[in-house]
Amino acid sequence: MVNATAGAATPDAPAAAKTVIAPTPAVAAVPEVRRPALSLPARAPAAPPPWPELRQDLQLHHAPALHDGTPSWTLHDPVRHRFTRIDWITYEVLRCWWMADPALIAEQVNAHTTLSISREHVLRVLDFAHRHELLQPTAPPRGPEAEPGLKAVGTWLLHHYLFFRIPLFNPDRLLQRLLPAARRLGSRGFTRATLAALVLGLLAVARDWEAFRAQAVDLMSWRGLALYGLTLVAVKVAHEFGHAFVARAHGCRVPTMGAAFMVLWPVAYTDTSEVWRLSDARARLQVALAGVRTELSIAAWATLAWALLPEGPLRTAAFILGTLTWVGTVLVNLSPFMRFDGYFVLCDLLDQPNLHERSFALARWWLRRALLGWQAPPPEELPPARRRLWVAFAFATWAYRLVLYLGIAWLVYHFAIKAVGIVLFAVEMGWFVMRPVIQELRAWHAGRTHWRGSARQRRSAAVLAALAVLGFIPLPSHESAGALLQPAQHLALRLPATAVMEAVHVQPGQRVKAGAPLLEASAAALEQRLQAAQVQVRRLQAQVAGASVDTVQQAQWGSLQEQLVTARREVEAVQEEIERLRPRAPFDGVVLALEDGLRPGLVVSPQQTLLQFAASGRWRVVAYAGENAARALRPGDESSFMADAAPLRRLSARVTSVAPHASTVLGEPLLAQAHGGAVEAVPHGRELLLTQPLYRVELELLEDPALSLRQWRGHAVLPQPARSLWERLWTAGASVLVRELGF
Repeated sequence: MVNATAGAATPDAPAAAKTVIAPTPAVAAVPEVRRPALSLPARAPAAPPPWPELRQDLQLHHAPALHDGTPSWTLHDPVRHRFTRIDWITYEVLRCWWMADPALIAEQVNAHTTLSISREHVLRVLDFAHRHELLQPTAPPRGPEAEPGLKAVGTWLLHHYLFFRIPLFNPDRLLQRLLPAARRLGSRGFTRATLAALVLGLLAVARDWEAFRAQAVDLMSWRGLALYGLTLVAVKVAHEFGHAFVARAHGCRVPTMGAAFMVLWPVAYTDTSEVWRLSDARARLQVALAGVRTELSIAAWATLAWALLPEGPLRTAAFILGTLTWVGTVLVNLSPFMRFDGYFVLCDLLDQPNLHERSFALARWWLRRALLGWQAPPPEELPPARRRLWVAFAFATWAYRLVLYLGIAWLVYHFAIKAVGIVLFAVEMGWFVMRPVIQELRAWHAGRTHWRGSARQRRSAAVLAALAVLGFIPLPSHESAGALLQPAQHLALRLPATAVMEAVHVQPGQRVKAGAPLLEASAAALEQRLQAAQVQVRRLQAQVAGASVDTVQQAQWGSLQEQLVTARREVEAVQEEIERLRPRAPFDGVVLALEDGLRPGLVVSPQQTLLQFAASGRWRVVAYAGENAARALRPGDESSFMADAAPLRRLSARVTSVAPHASTVLGEPLLAQAHGGAVEAVPHGRELLLTQPLYRVELELLEDPALSLRQWRGHAVLPQPARSLWERLWTAGASVLVRELGF
């Protein structure tokens, strides 16, 4: 028996089912055989539970033979939209299900087929039916043990929050009318043209890679994300129509297209469940690959269009269409670790139905054997090499899904309303991560008689205890914080007014002594003000001199003296402004950069940074750390800095100051995530506001990195007190609860 099920079909998979097929008599449940009640003596063992009935809505379809040549069938569960490939034994047991007794069922199968099964085989099928909800539900308990209505509603919401669908329209007639035109897109000629477009487009991208990458950076904005979202919708609609057209070409009806919601994330879906009735594996493979082929065709032509089109909206649209389609197809649709197209394609290529569940069962069997010494027979007999391959595939799938679910939980937590985000985070972690673990632990507990006291169980318990003890050992720790390396003394030179360059005395990389001239500029307005002020001084000086000998003007002598002082101050102020147009080096340093095209005769404005000048050999690091990390720091603590770009070596540093209060404004815009940094900040006018309280930490670099650039973005590694693993986990969890619950 194949101990697995195909699982809930995803919107991208051909298994998305709502097809109504006539029930097969082999699956239709027959009323159980009524036996007379027996009066049992006292202390007799309890009677076995009543034999359950199969659900009336289950359907069976013929399927291709398995790899060993035995026949197989596809079991369709229309309520849960699941398709399960079952083997011969399971099929025959289901046919005799009406006999309601494991021993009688086994005897009937052995008498009328060439199979030889026992009561245990029938009980395995019963367990299979229980696990995959193929049985008629029993009546709910009454009285105080009945499930409360609120709990039932909560269970319904949980299941429908994880996955539900909204059918939108029946595309079958539309597909039938458009099918002749769609056939041309699947012809050999169009396929060859698409391959040629793909090769030419990739060659063009490789030749102009810098422009391609620059356009990707330019689109990292809210406008770019909105364009990506609209493009994603269009591409996914085309993807679903690709499945639908190929399914219709093979004679399968497509009764429904619509939107499905997976963890509240909308995706398109197409009901191509009739594809499972096709016995030709190649035909099913064509339907499964149709969506991916559609997306790859779009990506190929869009990439070529980007290379041929001039700069403008059309080229931007081609870029978005090409990049998004490539990423979505390769990383999502072709992934065999989720129930998308890649998984079903892999199952058909290997002719291994229900690969996920079968590999998961083998992996659980291997874990029980390796950790507990549970010597149970494997779920199915496979060659050793294939068994190892499937176990590795199961572990890879679990790791992939764990990262994916944690990523979804993180997105829900950060982008949903905080109160809702915490609830959804708990649902994600509980349903996708903790629930399977708890189920496996229950299976271990139920089968404890098979492994209790084994050598492997004792060894695993010893290793687990040792790891738990190690978690209490305090270990040195460090905290990473977004940081910016810059010269300790730095000058970004701008002129105080619009001026005309007269001379440039320095060049990039030139070492300059303090007081040496850097630039010379002039401003006609300042020269005119200076001349007017000097004329005013001379006039007032003459009036003051005349007032000292002229008795008529002696009464105005004091007022004239005050006007003369004011005029002289005006001259001094204008001279200072003119002198600021001829800046000198305030300290010994190096010219880092000059503005491009800076030359005599050029008109420059006060907004232009004409020159970058920094002291050589002295560097500082500005970092933004969280509250816990900042409170543990003291001036003089040894730390280090690691640049995000080359040189990648770690530079030694020392903490010089820690801000006593949290900052609300990010003073170094280069550290913001919008500019490629690690600090979360949002624009507010001309400032960047931090999204969470961070403390400004300044460090002094203990070595000269011999860098030529003005600023280096990276991370500061800050020392922290020695703490155990359990203490760190407790502190992190408690801080999140305190912050989000407002304690």
